Amino acid sequence: MKVLFITHQFPPLNIGGSHRPFKFVKHLHRSGIDPVVITPQADAHRGEALDKAVTGLHEGTVILRTPVDPPTWMDRVRGSYYLNTRDPEARRWRRHLLAAADQAARDHDLKAVIISIPPFSTGALGVEVARRLKLPLLVDLRDAWSLWTITPYVSRLHFLRRRAHERRLLRAADAVTVTSPQTIADLQALHPMVPADRFHLVTNGYDQEPPAVPAEVRLPPATAQRPFTIGYVGSFYYTPYQRELMFKPWWRKKPWQWLQYAPRREDWRYRSPWAFFRALQALRQRRPDLFALVRVEFIGDVPPWLAAMVREHGLEDKVKLRGRVDHAASIRFQAACDALLITSAKVVGGRDYSIAGKTFEYVAQVKPMLAFVCEGAQHDLLERTGLAVHCPPDDPGAAADRIAALLEGRCTLRPDAACIRDLHIERITDRFAQVVKAIATK
Repeated sequence: MKVLFITHQFPPLNIGGSHRPFKFVKHLHRSGIDPVVITPQADAHRGEALDKAVTGLHEGTVILRTPVDPPTWMDRVRGSYYLNTRDPEARRWRRHLLAAADQAARDHDLKAVIISIPPFSTGALGVEVARRLKLPLLVDLRDAWSLWTITPYVSRLHFLRRRAHERRLLRAADAVTVTSPQTIADLQALHPMVPADRFHLVTNGYDQEPPAVPAEVRLPPATAQRPFTIGYVGSFYYTPYQRELMFKPWWRKKPWQWLQYAPRREDWRYRSPWAFFRALQALRQRRPDLFALVRVEFIGDVPPWLAAMVREHGLEDKVKLRGRVDHAASIRFQAACDALLITSAKVVGGRDYSIAGKTFEYVAQVKPMLAFVCEGAQHDLLERTGLAVHCPPDDPGAAADRIAALLEGRCTLRPDAACIRDLHIERITDRFAQVVKAIATK
């Protein structure tokens, strides 16, 4: 069975959002589904990081790469903070995508359309293509949309308009796959008129070989000859300025910011290494002997605030910021670490929906994960794996004690082998394929 798989983010684009669609395209053939992929040409991703050429796909996988119109001055105006309710990517891609979709329909016996988003504006293109070809539509929603609130909306009207875009997409879809149970709960609360059985949980997964899972994981004590390396991979999606806008009362803002609106307050400083750095400070004060044995390395972009945060906590000699590497090098780095750092945003009075894509690669390493995570989907998944060393983000002293136990070899983890095997991408893709087949055979 052939399906049309539309995704704006796909390798060689090297960002977090390109990995999920690539893994599905790579493994769907095992379930009898052959995707015909439409994605932009590499040169359309101006200024974005590119990886090596696409490898590992099933022989015969069809990839149609299209141009994307360059941005115009009007795109820049529409994409400005005060006028933006949708990103401009769909407008720039539309005519090329429609031409490629028509050609794909002539060349292949397609049974369904899949649109993987973000960019969120491309969801409407998926609806248009599905209606144009008279095919059922599956929307793979990798992130929250209207509740993606790192910073406030310009106004409540901006939020309502974006929620309306989201609602039209969900109502037009025959099925919607999302990456966490909390996302489903959030969407059902926002859009009660969308049937509950339209939503399906299909998490991300790891693509390494299924690991051997021991009955317990206990590292030997760190020594001067064998220091303890804590690693982190990826971005943090945080800036101090955006957080300030989220939490500053309206009367302390500038007049043009008075109407800013957030449907809920999310503290993305918790997604940064801020809580981890405070725990390291506490460890230095309590156990300087153990602090001396710790090495910390970060892989990924280095925004100015991150280097400043390292200096603010006096960790310049402790933390190494290595910058961006390709995906293969990232996996090798994880394998070389003793423990891996994971964080999550904090939803004030609620639960965070996000499960970072790196989590699944971490799971495949079967190593301790220093989990500076708040209530939500990330916490729940880590608890299931049995690999989490939970470090309370708001209690640096308690977190330092957990790190000390790990360094002294006093921390024993009992990983859940069945859960870890269940997160392999082949099993995840099988679940995704079941949703595709269900809508294609109605």
